[in-house]
Amino acid sequence: MEDFFTWIGTQLGAAIRFIVEGLSGFFTHFDDALKGFFSGLAGELGIGTSLFSLLGLILGLYLLYKGVTALLRGSIVGGILLVFLGLTFLGWLIS
Repeated sequence: MEDFFTWIGTQLGAAIRFIVEGLSGFFTHFDDALKGFFSGLAGELGIGTSLFSLLGLILGLYLLYKGVTALLRGSIVGGILLVFLGLTFLGWLIS
């Protein structure tokens, strides 16, 4: 009877090890893919790969998006203001 429980423990341990190694490999490759994506994006735009630079890029794109949607809704003054702010922020960040 003791050999049966040893076998169950061995099989359970092997299954857990398989799952952990598979997830570890997946997240390692996922991390490498994200690093490559952000480094390519930042390199092409001429900005740093720091978190603040990427958050600034997201903020500038968000302002630009909100400005375009405001223009499409008919809010001319607000739309032009948001587009101007977004373009100014992105221009400052990229140059």
